[in-house]
Amino acid sequence: MQFDSYDKIDWDRIKKSIQNAKLVKKVGKYNPKYYDISASFDTETTSMKKANGEKFAFMYVWQFSIDGYFCYGRKWSQFIQLLMNLQKFGGLNKDKRIIIYIHNLSFEFQFFRKYIPWIEVFSKEEREPMKAVSGFGVEFRDSLILSGYKLETLAKNLTSHKVEKMVGDLDYSLIRNSKTTFTKKELGYMLNDVKILDAYIDEQRAQYKDIAHIPLTNTGRVREKLRENCFGDTNASRLKFQDMVKNLTLSKNVYDELEQAFAGGFTHANPNHVGKTYHNVASIDFTSSYPTVMIAEKFPSSTAHSYKFTNMNDFEELCNNRLVMFQVDFTNLVSKIDFDNYISKNRCINIEGETENNGRVFSADKLSIVITNVDWQIIKQVYAWENIKISRVKWFYKHYLPKPIIESILYFYNAKTKLKNVKGKEAEYMHGKQLLNSVYGASVSKVIHDEVEYSNNQWTTEPADAEKQLQQYNNSNNRVLYFPYGVWVTSFARANLWSGILSIKDDYIYSDTDSIKMLNWQNHKSYVENYNKTITEKLEKTLKFYRIPLDQIRPKTVDGREKPLGVWDFEGVYDSFKTLGAKRYVYTENGKLYTTIAGLGKKQGAKYLLSISDNDPEKAVKNFKNSFFRTRG
Repeated sequence: MQFDSYDKIDWDRIKKSIQNAKLVKKVGKYNPKYYDISASFDTETTSMKKANGEKFAFMYVWQFSIDGYFCYGRKWSQFIQLLMNLQKFGGLNKDKRIIIYIHNLSFEFQFFRKYIPWIEVFSKEEREPMKAVSGFGVEFRDSLILSGYKLETLAKNLTSHKVEKMVGDLDYSLIRNSKTTFTKKELGYMLNDVKILDAYIDEQRAQYKDIAHIPLTNTGRVREKLRENCFGDTNASRLKFQDMVKNLTLSKNVYDELEQAFAGGFTHANPNHVGKTYHNVASIDFTSSYPTVMIAEKFPSSTAHSYKFTNMNDFEELCNNRLVMFQVDFTNLVSKIDFDNYISKNRCINIEGETENNGRVFSADKLSIVITNVDWQIIKQVYAWENIKISRVKWFYKHYLPKPIIESILYFYNAKTKLKNVKGKEAEYMHGKQLLNSVYGASVSKVIHDEVEYSNNQWTTEPADAEKQLQQYNNSNNRVLYFPYGVWVTSFARANLWSGILSIKDDYIYSDTDSIKMLNWQNHKSYVENYNKTITEKLEKTLKFYRIPLDQIRPKTVDGREKPLGVWDFEGVYDSFKTLGAKRYVYTENGKLYTTIAGLGKKQGAKYLLSISDNDPEKAVKNFKNSFFRTRG
């Protein structure tokens, strides 16, 4: 495949590609037109230290693709000339643009931002642009936040193109510069990265009909699909749904409390088993944990109501009948169990005299935290305390999520299940999988954001006008979700996970949001069977309420195997297993080594461990120690 260096770029080819492309735009008065063409950009960078020890990094080669044509250059001045030529060929300006996708725009942006005049940089955090519009009429977008996948996974998920991410062909320990020569293999590695992006954007354009309609983010996909399903085909159905959502509003103090109450998945290890090697370790995994609770459980269906605490009996009754969040202040809190601890230290708004278990609280002289009623049910089971004070109580009426949202989740799950490995349906399968994975994230997207600006090569952040943003949120005609939904999604999911931890007890080794590793599998099969029966009954109850066919929660795979939603799925038994803590474990299965090590790729981790272990998987498990990270640091 042609991969031209800058001095050999076929400018006529690029010019014809642009001028033959259609101009498309989204409906809306102020939307720009875009050339419907695939373009991507990537760099390779290196770092070194100055004489004073200060570390700095620089680009030594950039790669560019447009409409299946690939080229590379060595200097930023060459890239700027490329942008100027694109502007000239397409007559680009702020109203007529070309989109160039970059995988992890926030990283690349730091290298070229000072060389380019900017019209607009859209970012929710400093140094993390999601979109950047240049004065050349070129708009840079981030394919990482669009896809949600690293480049290697992105390559595997391509449906109509087959391009694999090449791993290990560039030695990143070497220091290179703009005059360094490349081998044919190294050039192939660099070409491969933009080939993947080029293929991915081709598929996105096909899926969304043109480049103008591709969402900016992965959660943007699901919002658009949910709006389509919730608003329906008629103006009457749209108005009906909008009227319902307009009753779901937030005040500033309620939103602040919701943010304090929000917590993500539970990932931790049994402290009694950390650092030890175990054999015959079973693994169970929830089938789509977050989508399951979004169907099975009831969620806030009103504005928040205040409640003045009077006594524990009335408060407990409120927690049993409503969805409640509140601040609880403990004195002399201590865990009743030793195989794990529920409260995360970083969620506490005040803590004194604590004993910590790798980020989780075993005990504390004083502890204040904002929680939901679902958290409260778990905390009562696993902690004891001397005194307690409850304040800032807010409660919501509860109901199942609106039927169109339930139906959307079921549609995504069915598409993911029924279309997996079905020839000719790869794109529909990936679309369903991406939407299913994003539906929870869309429900918990932040409402209030500080105003981030990039101007004169400087980032500035202005505090959010919270009241204004909340007013816009409350009055939005496009909103179909409610921020409190997401707060309770994770609460319910943690409760489901902890039902397993509390049942398995000392045999529990490790958990990660929707999975558990354990000893003595045969002793815990009855828990799994009972849980699966209970969650299926809850799901069926929701479907019966909305008169949705029950087979929607048990679609069949292409080979006819039923894949029930929400159940614990038995993944098998590992030959050996060791964990050092959250996101740090290794195991062997059928003579192969597998690793999950935060910050290190699975293949790279396994390859390195084997390299220091005589290529023996069992010996590699033994060599997996905390010192491993220090030697690699």
